[in-house]
Amino acid sequence: MRLENATILPIWGQVIPGNTGKSKTDIMHWDESLTMEDIFFKYPGVWDKSCDELGDMKGCDTLVYREEIQDGYARETYDDVPFLVPFIVEGADTAVIACPGGAYLSKSMDSEGADIARFLNEAGISVFVLWYRTYPYHSPLMFMDCQRAVRYVRYHAAEYGINPAKISTVGFSAGGNLCGVEAIVFGNAPAEYEGYTPDEIDQVDGSVNAVAMCYPAIDMSVDKALACIAGREVYDDLEKRRAFAEKLDMRSHLTETCPPMFLCNAMDDDVVQPQFLAELAVKARALKVSCELHMFGSGGHGFGGCVVRPGPFGIPDYSAVEQWKGLYVNWLRRLFG
Repeated sequence: MRLENATILPIWGQVIPGNTGKSKTDIMHWDESLTMEDIFFKYPGVWDKSCDELGDMKGCDTLVYREEIQDGYARETYDDVPFLVPFIVEGADTAVIACPGGAYLSKSMDSEGADIARFLNEAGISVFVLWYRTYPYHSPLMFMDCQRAVRYVRYHAAEYGINPAKISTVGFSAGGNLCGVEAIVFGNAPAEYEGYTPDEIDQVDGSVNAVAMCYPAIDMSVDKALACIAGREVYDDLEKRRAFAEKLDMRSHLTETCPPMFLCNAMDDDVVQPQFLAELAVKARALKVSCELHMFGSGGHGFGGCVVRPGPFGIPDYSAVEQWKGLYVNWLRRLFG
């Protein structure tokens, strides 16, 4: 999904870790004849919540091909260039890096990117929307992209009038998992990947000063999106799946030094289980990590900036959940002034 008239800021240098130039058909097998009904009902792949079996990924492959390659910024080869789209407010010294979701298959660059930037800009906050690598790329590359985005913004903070101590992230669904894992698990860890030599931006602190997660994936051991970031061979092996999920589990990696957290979801979310977010908040309280948790009665999954757009499943009702935006802005202001 492309953003109209977007300014593109590539976050990596000439060498991008994990890019090989090989064809993505080593994993992906798209079929341009599939209808949207075929994609979601005949070959649902990660969208099928009725069982643990992953099934045929042809529908997911086709969705990624259409949204990320044909109509987005991805390529048919492993040559994708992660980037930030800046939405700068003159005189603002606080910056938020927004991480759209999409099950680690695609990115909702409008509803969970540009829409977020607009209401934060109105509140006097600068925003950078992150386009990061997703399926068929595997971990740790998407998390390294998020960490690099933090370092990039901090490295260039003076150019944008940003206080390097006022850089935070907000993520949605898979994007919530992304920025949560970056903040809690990766933090300021070295940028290490086989064949990659860190540059001067990689020497900058990759820790965020705050992190917000909206309807994020928390327990990846029960989420088929794990197959997108770890690979089918990991997902299909129960022991490997559990080990991989534990390695990135925010609940077990949370420490007293983690940044303040803003967490929100709706109780009727039928894509990710909201109780796991409450578990993270309970762990934060035990460790005395600053945390604000909001659970709304309704809003479903994917409410993002709460801009109503008629979709294939009808017109959504955001009347209960739209207040998250004001709560989030107030939280940021209390933290950063």
